[in-house]
Amino acid sequence: MPIDVLSRTVLSLPHHFAELRKNIEPPRERREAAATIPDEVRTFLEDQEDYATLSPHSRLTGSYARSTAIHSIKDVDFVVLIDPVDDDDIEPEDALDDLYAALQTMPEAIGRAGLVQMLRRQRRSIHVYFEDEDFHLDIVPAKMPDGIDESLWVPDREWSKWIESDPLGYNKALSTLNADSGEKAVPLIKLFKHWRTVQMQRRRPKSYWLEALVYRHLDRGWVATAGKSYAELFTDLLRSVRDRFQAAYDEDRVPRIPDPMLGHNVAESWELPAFRSFMSRLNDSIGWAERALAKDRDEIDEAIELWQKVFGDEYFTNSSDARRLQFAEWAGSSSLFVTGAGRVLTKKPTDQPTVASRPHNFYGDAK
Repeated sequence: MPIDVLSRTVLSLPHHFAELRKNIEPPRERREAAATIPDEVRTFLEDQEDYATLSPHSRLTGSYARSTAIHSIKDVDFVVLIDPVDDDDIEPEDALDDLYAALQTMPEAIGRAGLVQMLRRQRRSIHVYFEDEDFHLDIVPAKMPDGIDESLWVPDREWSKWIESDPLGYNKALSTLNADSGEKAVPLIKLFKHWRTVQMQRRRPKSYWLEALVYRHLDRGWVATAGKSYAELFTDLLRSVRDRFQAAYDEDRVPRIPDPMLGHNVAESWELPAFRSFMSRLNDSIGWAERALAKDRDEIDEAIELWQKVFGDEYFTNSSDARRLQFAEWAGSSSLFVTGAGRVLTKKPTDQPTVASRPHNFYGDAK
């Protein structure tokens, strides 16, 4: 029987967004590679007698460590904590050279087949590539003069100096923010990264810049998560970022994106044409999202098409499962009214008699 769905409430499509979030998750084989390969390399370095490290020896950093990675995980970052007893006067480039030398016997030692390349020409890390798995590692030597719970210092080959960094502190801070936001901060970061990937084929802002933006807007309370669907929350985020960047856009300059822990501008390399392109994509997507949210329930297809403009139809799918769950939820959230002709309505008509159906929580079988 057809169902008339005429509510004017926000059309948030939670089941379609649940599928979107699932579709942008890294596949199982990439998660396994990201878990296994870095662990093998960390164990190898910890066991090296000629390369001194200090407990806890190393720590994962980057999006994989923070559970903000999306799509196919291609690389993982981690820091190696070099012994401060031996490196008080070590030059940044020497620290990178020492790590490179220590890694020379690593491929054979861990028994990885195929080509394993160690590339020295990274600014702050040694880049290792595992050809068979098409997997990359960025290994950063770091000093921790004040202990593991404080800022680290990492070498910068280009600037020839040690740079303060706090990736481990950010890992903890994001975990706290995620808990405080009802576990919505990390999924929102993933949606923002995916949006960037779909909307910007060139001049993409770096993933960490987007993380820093989400962190700041949630931490400052500019975007509230309580009681919000992901459709509303994501739209609020885009509007909040756009509104706070508008002055820079109008003044033809690039805005700052403060590091969540140390406050320095992480987007120093952002160029004006790339920023202006980012703002254009924001405005387009805000328009599509606002129109989708304003649709009626009987305009679900139009709303889905608008969200597909935002996230891509390959990921924001119009699946039968999502539709079934959505319509069942709507039917179960309020009384239904059945006419004498068997038509099912969500609003009681004034021009004909009906029989009210009691609300229910059954959304259909899983299969």
